[in-house]
Amino acid sequence: MDATWGHEDESPPESPPDDFGPVTMQWDRSIPGVLRVVIHGIGGDADAALRRWLYNFNMAREAGLRRILVVLELDGPQISEPRLARMIAAVASTDVGEFRVAIVQTRIERQNNDELGVLIAIEHGITARVFPDERSALVWLHYGER
Repeated sequence: MDATWGHEDESPPESPPDDFGPVTMQWDRSIPGVLRVVIHGIGGDADAALRRWLYNFNMAREAGLRRILVVLELDGPQISEPRLARMIAAVASTDVGEFRVAIVQTRIERQNNDELGVLIAIEHGITARVFPDERSALVWLHYGER
């Protein structure tokens, strides 16, 4: 991660050298109090998804942010329910209950799987929701119930 990224007007470079799978990630802090992450590429790898989630939660934590907007632009396979549950349990074990996470799913065919993931996340104490667009997600991040 770029050490100067702590400033609100700066962003780290795309996808750091960690193995996040065949995706690119872009970060944006132009929305006050929100870390916006756009993930584009091929999904379906639970281990790579776990590394992405842990990285992004840590990035938000280091920046003093508690609201995360994740825009998913993924193709390819989807993570199976058992692997999704294990991945989310691993994320939850890192004490992320203080965060609010809004997921914008740009592929309608992937919406159900992400909604299942949110239900599993809620069972683990993570506050999250899936949205079809960024505007709705931002309203919830700023004003929605906790």
